[in-house]
Amino acid sequence: MRKKRIFVAVLVFITAIVTIGFLHQGNATALSGTETTSKQDLPDVQQADDAATPTPDEGEIPVVPIDHTEIEILQQEFATGPEVTAACLSCHTESAKEIQATTHWTWEYENPDTGQLLGKQNVINNFCVAIESNEPRCTSCHTGYGWTDNTFDFSVEENVDCLVCHDTTGTYKKFPTAAGHPTYEPKEFPPGSGTIWEPPDLAYVAQNIGNTSRETCGACHFSGGGADGVKHGDMDSSLTNPDHQLDVHMDAAGLNFTCTECHTSDGHEVSGSRYSMNSTDEETCESCHTAEPHQYDMLNQHIDRIACQTCHIPEYARGDVPTKMFWDWSEAGELNEDGSIILRTDPETGHLIYDSRKGSFEYGEDVVPDYIWFNGEVEYTLLEDEIDPGQTVVINPPQGSIDEASARIWPMKIFEAIQPYDSGNNTLVIPHLFGKDEAAYWTSFDWGPAIEAGMAYAGADYSGEYGFIGTRMYWPITHMVAPAEEALDCGDCHTTENGRLDFAALGYSEDAAERLTNFPPTVLIEGLDAPHYASQYCLECHEDQHAEWLGSTHGDKGVGCVNCHQLEDENNEHPTVAYTIDKSGEVCGACHLNEHNDWELSAHANGENPIACVDCHYPHTQEQRIGNGNNNICENCHEDELMDSHDSTHFAAGMSCLDCHKNTEKNTGHTFDVASDTCVLCHGQDAHTANAMLEAGIDISPATLEQRLGVEAGEAMEEERETAVSPTPTSQGIVGLPAWMAIFPILGLVVSGAWVVLGKDPGHRHEDKQR
Repeated sequence: MRKKRIFVAVLVFITAIVTIGFLHQGNATALSGTETTSKQDLPDVQQADDAATPTPDEGEIPVVPIDHTEIEILQQEFATGPEVTAACLSCHTESAKEIQATTHWTWEYENPDTGQLLGKQNVINNFCVAIESNEPRCTSCHTGYGWTDNTFDFSVEENVDCLVCHDTTGTYKKFPTAAGHPTYEPKEFPPGSGTIWEPPDLAYVAQNIGNTSRETCGACHFSGGGADGVKHGDMDSSLTNPDHQLDVHMDAAGLNFTCTECHTSDGHEVSGSRYSMNSTDEETCESCHTAEPHQYDMLNQHIDRIACQTCHIPEYARGDVPTKMFWDWSEAGELNEDGSIILRTDPETGHLIYDSRKGSFEYGEDVVPDYIWFNGEVEYTLLEDEIDPGQTVVINPPQGSIDEASARIWPMKIFEAIQPYDSGNNTLVIPHLFGKDEAAYWTSFDWGPAIEAGMAYAGADYSGEYGFIGTRMYWPITHMVAPAEEALDCGDCHTTENGRLDFAALGYSEDAAERLTNFPPTVLIEGLDAPHYASQYCLECHEDQHAEWLGSTHGDKGVGCVNCHQLEDENNEHPTVAYTIDKSGEVCGACHLNEHNDWELSAHANGENPIACVDCHYPHTQEQRIGNGNNNICENCHEDELMDSHDSTHFAAGMSCLDCHKNTEKNTGHTFDVASDTCVLCHGQDAHTANAMLEAGIDISPATLEQRLGVEAGEAMEEERETAVSPTPTSQGIVGLPAWMAIFPILGLVVSGAWVVLGKDPGHRHEDKQR
């Protein structure tokens, strides 16, 4: 009998534990009254703190720097860079394989959307043109050693250069013509310059490696195109140790961002690519600043169409390092009488403006960008592509247009050049520039043999005839972010004179371009010399109107009287007639672009007697003339519709016209159309076709409810909906009782089990007595 009691007790105990576990798993929220909070649910301040102070992922082991001076294998003299790499790989066994899978190593990239095989190995530019047949000079920026020609073995792991990215001493430099190697003995460069390059202490560099830095990345990227700042315009040596004025993120005394703060990496693959800027980018401005970083909605509304860089990088090449803007290869080849090369500099700036080997140049500093639509994708004119010799060849046309939702207006550096081309086949060419052989242009200064040798090396067809053609390249501007107070103002673009944006060229209609350029004055007008421009001046006579304006949104944002009222005098005097206001909607549309565009599609704008903004809005308070059951304004035109509505349940419920005609999930706004989701707001899941939309996940948020119906009505309706959709949490059992009631049977099981174990069950005692 004792065994039976133990068996029953164990059974009861297991049943209780399983039941409790089941309830905890299925109804933890119901029992505890708490919910799991995702990062999206956190307050903005908390999210910002999280972003500013990253913490290791759960289970992640914190990285502790290792003192490499204590590593035995590095305590030796190294004769070459590959010997250092072999030592590194004794611990970092997979690092070389990771590097060899990246574009930093292969210099190749296949665009998944266009199928074009790009990368430095395959594209042509209008700087030094192409790497094929010129490898020892070009590959001085390769993350490897020994890429001297097309026989280079990309699979040899010891050819990976670890030091070029991880040097912290500032003493490791690749020699400009050594195919990625540093010099291993003192050597003069440029020849005849008297400048001696000393070999680095490879052991010292290897023992002092660390994370990448602006300096290590910049060793190559700052000097793209052959010299400091030449190619990109927004990247040069001034970013090695910039101040706040030059770049707010990389400010050495401030945030001190390194390149990898934005160009994150995974397995040595670094995000960000000029071939496809959306391909692997994980960090964007919005990652830190959110999609609504500004105080004013009007500025936030620009973000879908305007890249952050457009306003926040007003000029590039701002660090006292000029960037090359034009290069004319056709003028190369002029030599001194003794056959030596000619180098000419600008007497005012000191910039190199002529080199016998390369031709003539033009530079720029503090350059205002050009602005185009850009969706992140770039197509390239490749070696085999036929070109039009009568047109400037755009080598890398950025993709995007006003009609693409993913496109934004981006700032660009446009680089122009004149370079050789095959005038027989109408294709661009690869000239053999570098080398000591007679075919190399920098040896012979003869374009014919140089182009023939370069094209033969590349395995490309060449007609034997060459000429020179104008080319253009686009370089997106995204570095040198200025302080916020130096960002563009509204008037920099929205002006009729010398505005930054050519709205017509960007694809805007004539009407839209007119409204976007005839932008009304902003609060800055208050500081002008003409005293009657200030709203305070109007107060003397228009006290009531001034009081209404002062308490309005316009008053709060500094949109003054003359923003809307047209000025008719030219002598800073009050006109003899009253100021007037244009009631066509164009004045309001200059600021309220979205509402104006909606209105233009509506019957109000296109009827026989158009209804404009001030017909529905009080001009000084901006409040609506209708609302709170007042439909008088609508009745002036829609008398029949209003009479019909008097017999409806909507009218009996006290609804006004706007409750339906400006209240939709997709917000048809000032078109005043009614969508099916409008009905869902009140009728909920009982609406027939609208119910299908709800089941498809089309619902409306509490925030939207509050915005459209008012905070109190929105909260009440949301509470009602939650009550209807989410009744008291129930257990997952068949009966469906409230979860908390499951506690009673659990307690009963536990007490009964204890009773049995203690032998207190009367039935058992009776059984014992019988025995």
